[in-house]
Formats: sequence, C-alpha cells, structure tokens
Amino acid sequence: MEKNVRGKVFLVTGGAMGMGKLVAERFARDGARVVIWDVNEDALEKTAAEFKGRGYDVTTDVVDVSDREAVYAAADRVKADVGPVDVLMNNAGIVKGGHFLDTDDDDNFRTLDINFISHMWTCKAFLPDMAARNDGHVIALASAAAITPTPGASAYAASKAAVRHWMDTLRWEFKERGKSGVKFTSICPSIVKTGMFDGCEAPILSPFVEPEKMADKIYEGYHKDKTTVMEPFVVKLTPLMAATVPEPVRYVLGKILRLNSMFEGWVGH
Repeated sequence: MEKNVRGKVFLVTGGAMGMGKLVAERFARDGARVVIWDVNEDALEKTAAEFKGRGYDVTTDVVDVSDREAVYAAADRVKADVGPVDVLMNNAGIVKGGHFLDTDDDDNFRTLDINFISHMWTCKAFLPDMAARNDGHVIALASAAAITPTPGASAYAASKAAVRHWMDTLRWEFKERGKSGVKFTSICPSIVKTGMFDGCEAPILSPFVEPEKMADKIYEGYHKDKTTVMEPFVVKLTPLMAATVPEPVRYVLGKILRLNSMFEGWVGH
C-alpha cells in the first residue's frame, strides 16, 4: 500500500541537483513539505525558485554535510522552522576516480566524509524524533559498488559499502528496541547518468540507469518499505554471485564484462 506523504516533512541532502532533486520533486508534487540541503548555493537558489514556481512547499539551506556542527545547527533550524523530519534521504555524494596509489589522501577522506560519515550526523540529528514516535523513514544512497569490487573507485566503493552495511545494522538495532516503525532503505544502482560518472564506460549487461527511472524506483521503494532498491536487474544478482561464485571467477567475469575497467576514462562533472 502506498503511503500518504501529504504534510510530511521530507529532507534530502545534496538535493539541489541530480537524484536528490528528482526524488524531492516526487515528494513535493504529492504534498510533502520538502527541505533541501546542498553546499552549492547557486544551484539551491535555482531549485528553490523552480519548486516554488510550481507551488511546492520547499525550504532550503546551504549545508556542508561533512561538517558535523553545521549539520546539527541546520537540523535545529529545520525542527524550529518546519518541524520534525518524517523522511530523511541521505543523498549527498562525490566520486573521485583513479587507481588507489594515484589518489590524493584529502580526496579519499572527503569521499568517506560526505558519502558515509555525514549520514551519522544527519541520523543522530533526526532519528531520535522518529524513534520517539516509532514512525519515520531513512533512505540512503549506496551503490552497486557496495556489493562488488569497483577498480578505479576504491574510496567511493568503500564509502558505499559502509552505507549499506550500516543501514542494515541500524534496521536491526531499531527492531531490537521495538522501533520497527522506523524504516531504512538502501539504494544500490549501477551507474546513474547524472554527470558524476562522465567518462565511465557502462559494463556489459549493466547499462547506465536514467535518472528519472531511478527516482521512480526510489519513490516506489519508499512506499513499499523496501530494505534495498537495486537497478538495473543484473545488480540484483550480485549478492548471490558474491556468496556463491569463487572470487577468481568473479574477477575474470569482471574483466570480460568491463566492470574492472569502467572507471579508466572517468572525468566526472
């Protein structure tokens, strides 16, 4: 059964562009009160004007989610000005391609901070209210890279694997405390055509995912309380393969299917 989102507060990080913006649109058009955080002030102002022009209820704030104190301060503003958050979507993310030995330490740390550690700060800020009323939902952008090795994007893959396992662990923790009304959904797509992965070559059998389609799948996953949303179909097979196919065989398959080399031409935005 679909949920009624009218009047609910939906907060998305990194929501001024890309997947965050598209999912926010879906909540807003169905009557949710949307809060968008982003570090890009110009893009945020543009998105706010666009949403308000459509009659959407939207509030925005410039927030660097890798800054813990900035997150907590912004969360206090949301609670005071809008109200308790019903749905939190941790969407903000970056990717830096390259062989690990050629990568910059600061880039690696920033990838981990934005893609994973920031989720801890937002959840610490908003989960207590959800737990108190035993109702709420956290959506987190992980990746197919959380399930299978992704040469050329080691820090990115590590950050997304951490997100997926952490979300599963939070789900069990909340169930153990009798708070199963709080839901957790991890999003694990292959490459989505948002610009972050410009220059990458899609692996064989795993084509690029169109952003609009992925946004629909995320919104559907929220309504159905799915624990994980995986796209395209071949990604749904990767957990079984990881558990049953020997690692040397998976490596050869990765080479044949271009998985091992897809980041060789990465240039990003």
